[in-house]
Amino acid sequence: MPTPHHRGQLESETMSNMSYCRFQNTAIALRDCEHALEEMTDGDPEKLSGDELSAAKQLVASCVNIVQRLAERGELEFEPDMDLAPVLKELNDAAG
Repeated sequence: MPTPHHRGQLESETMSNMSYCRFQNTAIALRDCEHALEEMTDGDPEKLSGDELSAAKQLVASCVNIVQRLAERGELEFEPDMDLAPVLKELNDAAG
């Protein structure tokens, strides 16, 4: 996967997500997404396309599911019913 040439650039070029490096590659890409979401909440964000907004919603849902699964395994309290899609839509609507 080549390094994107836009705001929140990846720190390095990554190869396809092979099983031996899937978490490394995904962590790099996730940090890029995290920075883009930070810009949406704290900075001067660019509006996401419809496809990107949909993917962002799916990404957030996956992150919540991962945290929920780990919390349950560790017998920790977690609020799994949070719907963050409206928050993403509101932030995207406010972006320029």
